[in-house]
Amino acid sequence: MVRALAHWYARRIVNVNINIIAAGFLALIPVSLSVHFIHSTKFIENGKAIAAITFVLDIVFDFSIYFFLHYLANHGPFRKLVSHNPAYRGMSFLHDAGLVQMQRAILSPMLYIIWLTVQHYLIDESSVGAGWATAIGGVLGIGTSRVVHTIWMLLEERRRHAKYVASQSPQA
Repeated sequence: MVRALAHWYARRIVNVNINIIAAGFLALIPVSLSVHFIHSTKFIENGKAIAAITFVLDIVFDFSIYFFLHYLANHGPFRKLVSHNPAYRGMSFLHDAGLVQMQRAILSPMLYIIWLTVQHYLIDESSVGAGWATAIGGVLGIGTSRVVHTIWMLLEERRRHAKYVASQSPQA
């Protein structure tokens, strides 16, 4: 059973998505608690300032957690349980994680526009508290960006696999 789960998780597209979702949701906890604390103490009540704080805190927590999870899944001791996609073999940790983070950075305007717009709307126009507004916006933004990023990664995986297969065939 463990080996079957490890084999499934070894698929890069699976573990990258799981790690990004896990990092996003794990980061939501300290971000939402921080926003709740800041808003409930009336330290900052301006919706735009709260959105800016949310943005900065999310980047710090999310990216840090993702790098740790990506290392464990793709470059750490657990990667020896199964073989990885040969198209990604030989990639250094920084190159591999950096590629994923670059793709995420390109998609981040979409993520944060959805997240912060929903958060701002819920804080200003509804009775939802700032912590919950942050969490709801984050879930919607993360979900949307995961769908788009997964499509991108599937296309990238196909391209890399075709390149790998071509490099393995005997030269004519």
